[in-house]
Amino acid sequence: MANVQIRVLLMSDWGIYRRLRLLALQDSPDSFGSTYEREAEFIDEEWISRLNASNRAKHALPLIAELDGVAVGLAWGQIHSSSSIPMNTDAAHVYQMWMSPRARGYGLSKLLLNSIIDWAKKSNRKVVCLEVTIANEAAVNLYKSIGFVAVGETQTLREGSALLTQTMILELCG
Repeated sequence: MANVQIRVLLMSDWGIYRRLRLLALQDSPDSFGSTYEREAEFIDEEWISRLNASNRAKHALPLIAELDGVAVGLAWGQIHSSSSIPMNTDAAHVYQMWMSPRARGYGLSKLLLNSIIDWAKKSNRKVVCLEVTIANEAAVNLYKSIGFVAVGETQTLREGSALLTQTMILELCG
């Protein structure tokens, strides 16, 4: 049985975060609004700053999944001060969701998502929101299996892309 751990990224983990984020952008370029070319240009201080609790948004939950001590997955929970989702309620958002191909199938993506969902509940959010590239059937099916539903119109992934994204939300009970 593999040893699995989900943990919060600390500022001292910036090198791990940088490596995972760049791997994600290379492995799944059609899953993110940013690109490898853009983020590979970031200086070390940018990566450190993203994980600095005093610099980043007040309510952020940067997570990694580790399999047998190796960082293999990433997800970032974020609570913005205002939200444009239906029902005018504040929401928790999921960003940067990615799992290494070698670690897929172990349920780590669900563990990352459930950690963000639990955090959102403890933060008194009523909804968890994310964007998914509709051509990524595995991701869409993962989100649906947890209870996320599509809302609103599709949008272009990023300027110049033919790919479309769909907003999905998960309504949280009490």
